[in-house]
Amino acid sequence: MRILAPTVRPYTAHLLGTALTLGLDAWLTALRPWPLKVVIDRVISEGSCRVPLFGQWINNPDRDRITILAAACAVTLIIAIGTGICTYIYTMLLGTVSQGLLFLLRSRLFSHLQQLSLRFHDRIRLGDIMVRLTSDISSIQMLIARGLMQFLSNALLVFFMLAMMLWLNWKFALIACSVTPLLFWSVWWHTRQIKAESRSARESDGMLAAVAHESLSMIRLVKGLGHEDLQQSTFDEQGRQSLQHYTARLRHQSRMAPIVDIFAAAGLVLIMWFGAREVIQGRLTTGDIIVFFSYVTNFYSPIRAMSRQASVFTKATVGAERIAEVLANEPEVRDRPTARHASTLKGAVLFESVNFSYTEGQPVLREFTLKISPGERIAIIGPTGVGKSTIIALLLKLYEPHAGRILLDGTDIREFTATSVRRQIGLVMEDSMLFRASIRENVLYGLSEGSGQDVAKACRIAQAEEFIRRLPDGFDTIVAESGKSLSGGQRQRLAIARAIVRQAPILLLDEPTSNLDIDSESAVIQSLSGATAGRTTILITHRPETLKLVDRVIVLEAGRIIDDCSPEEVRLRYANRLLDRPGNPQSFFAEGENEKKS
Repeated sequence: MRILAPTVRPYTAHLLGTALTLGLDAWLTALRPWPLKVVIDRVISEGSCRVPLFGQWINNPDRDRITILAAACAVTLIIAIGTGICTYIYTMLLGTVSQGLLFLLRSRLFSHLQQLSLRFHDRIRLGDIMVRLTSDISSIQMLIARGLMQFLSNALLVFFMLAMMLWLNWKFALIACSVTPLLFWSVWWHTRQIKAESRSARESDGMLAAVAHESLSMIRLVKGLGHEDLQQSTFDEQGRQSLQHYTARLRHQSRMAPIVDIFAAAGLVLIMWFGAREVIQGRLTTGDIIVFFSYVTNFYSPIRAMSRQASVFTKATVGAERIAEVLANEPEVRDRPTARHASTLKGAVLFESVNFSYTEGQPVLREFTLKISPGERIAIIGPTGVGKSTIIALLLKLYEPHAGRILLDGTDIREFTATSVRRQIGLVMEDSMLFRASIRENVLYGLSEGSGQDVAKACRIAQAEEFIRRLPDGFDTIVAESGKSLSGGQRQRLAIARAIVRQAPILLLDEPTSNLDIDSESAVIQSLSGATAGRTTILITHRPETLKLVDRVIVLEAGRIIDDCSPEEVRLRYANRLLDRPGNPQSFFAEGENEKKS
């Protein structure tokens, strides 16, 4: 509740209004048997009638029976109209709250997920996240829209009926309610079991969604290797675990209704036995016993209804716990309270004695120092795992260095907001990412404005315009999810165009030609040569051909710079490690070259 309360707070007035109308509705419902009691005791039997508030008016000997009968009928209609109006009001209020809360909570969770560090997303499976964003939040919305309304209504009804019973005859009321403690204990125990099974079932659903997402997102690999049966077996096994938990929850849930019915029958038997004897002995009127019969019969109905809501409450509680679990994770990288917007940068970059590690005791960068002048183009090469991509991640403020600092134009990067820094950086990654949208929208992604001419120019530089013109709708062609309707080379060229159109002073290229064939690679390198002109460029590469894009090369090993030289010098000094030869354990480029040959 501490974590979820901020989402509920905007609807405080709605919830207070709901509580008031629910209370009024429950009070009016509890008054329903009283007009009948008045008719039986005062009109038919012509005796006295104990009624709260209006007893003196009803028992006035000058009041004729027809007037009292008309008043009882009028009160019955007033109660019906009042409960109808209250039901309409609290249904509308809770409906508004539930839908609004669904939107706000889902938006808040999605926003928080985007703020969390990459370390969190690497740890948790995407399918489980999707279940939390959909089913878990929907269970909370269902609780507020239906479960909470019914539970509060029934709980207030029980309270008012118990108060009326105690007012009529407190000894008789205690006899009628003598079985209630056992009933509540039984409901509480079964509710705990239902909650435990619901939690396990929801976790199994998350794993089931994760298995399905993983299998379907890699369907080409699954089918290519003929592993459909293996994936089906994994999916079915996870589904069986989920089924077992749901069956166990259903078993506990099914036991609650008959238990409530048995206790309700026991309470009614006590009323019948003792009530009839009280009437015979003249200590209770016929109207009193009818009110008691009505209350005891209806007293256990709300309890039965509340017990049936146990599954709704437990599902919502488990869903809230799973959502709160995500919201409790704090982003590892936060803007300082004093962080300011970074105005247009010139592109000077300085890594000053930076230390960083993903896992404690396993440093990736050690006392890393690198100075890059505005407009300078450098390449960073080295074996796998030496920290090349980490340098880019730190510059994007995806992580913060454990020691040292990073300066942009002489200012510590932590003095700027992360968003303003990232908006001045063009980025091309090894795995090009495209959304299900038009080519134009994908190229302009992240920009608030941009003309068709800008898109066309960027695509022309990235050697993408030719294949775009051949598509059915040109720049308005909708790209399939993850860009699956395009080849790897086409996707990469669109990613390059997206980086070019931003006109950012800093350009980060992480294996920008990894998915291109030899001809496309040559064309893109030539185009990138013009695109990188005047921009500070950091290139991570394993292909020797791309070194012609840069002015100098940084050789990285074990998280430290071991050399800083020109592209020509790198080929002379590290000739053996640049050989395109399979099995060369020291090669910087062999892996990429062999991949390109294949």
